[in-house]
Amino acid sequence: MSSTQTFFGLAVVIIAVLLGFLWAFQTYSIYKFRAGIEKPEEMGLNSVRVVPFLADDGTELRVWVSDPAPGLPVIISFYGNFTSIGPSVRRLAPLIKLGYGLAVMEYRGSGATSGQASEENFASDARALYDQLDRIFEMDIQARNRVIHGYSLGSSIAVQLATSRDSSGLILEASFDRLCRFQQKRLHGLPMCLLMWKERHDVVDRIGDITAPLLLGHGERDKAIPPAWAKALFDRAPEPKMIKTYKEGTHTNLFSQGFVEDMDSFIKGLK
Repeated sequence: MSSTQTFFGLAVVIIAVLLGFLWAFQTYSIYKFRAGIEKPEEMGLNSVRVVPFLADDGTELRVWVSDPAPGLPVIISFYGNFTSIGPSVRRLAPLIKLGYGLAVMEYRGSGATSGQASEENFASDARALYDQLDRIFEMDIQARNRVIHGYSLGSSIAVQLATSRDSSGLILEASFDRLCRFQQKRLHGLPMCLLMWKERHDVVDRIGDITAPLLLGHGERDKAIPPAWAKALFDRAPEPKMIKTYKEGTHTNLFSQGFVEDMDSFIKGLK
C-alpha cells in the first residue's frame, strides 16, 4: 500500500470517528433527563394524575394532567432538559393554584417512557398529545381554551406545536433562538452551528409562522441563554407579541420574579 493510500485510509477513519462523535454528542449531550419513575403524590401534587396516551408510532407515553377550574384554559407545557417531569410539574404548581388546567408530556426516552429522544419525536408526540387532549381530560377543550407553554428546550417543541395546531396563546420562558448557539457557548466557541446537522431546534426559523399571541419571558441574569438571544427570537415573531424581562431573573427562577403573574395577566387578556 502506497503512502497516499495510507493517508487517505487514515483520513477516512478520522472523519468517520469525528462524525460518530458528533452524532453521539448531538443525541446524548442534549437529552439528559433524570432517570426513574416519578409519581405526582411524591411531589406533593395531589390534584395531578398520570394518563397514558399513544404516539403516532404506537409508543405508549404519559402525560401529567390537572383539571382546569370552570372557565379557565388548559396550559399544554413542555419542560427543559437536565431535569425530569416530577420537578418540572411541581415548578408549575402556582399555575394549578390559580385554577389553570395543566398537561405536561413526559418525553420519550426519559423516566417511565421508552423510545428514542429526538426533536422530531418530541414534536410528533406533542401533536399527538394535542389531538388526544379531549379524551385525556374527558371533556371538550376548544382551541380557544388551549394555551401552549415552553420552558428552555421545551420552547422549541412549543413553537413547533403552535405552528401546526391552533391555540389562544403561546408562552415562551427562557427560550433560545438556536440550540446550536447554546452548544457553541457551552463548548467554548466550537462552531456547532456549522457542525450540527440534527437536533438543531432552530426556533428562530419557525417562530415567524405562529398565529397565536406571544408572551416571551427572560431573565437579565440568565447565564445559560443570553437575553440577546431571546430578543433576537422575539424580533422575528409576528404581532401580537409581548416580552417581559426580569432584572434579577436567571435561567431557572422566573416564577419567583413575577412571571407567574405576567402569565396570568396575559392569559386573561386573550380573546
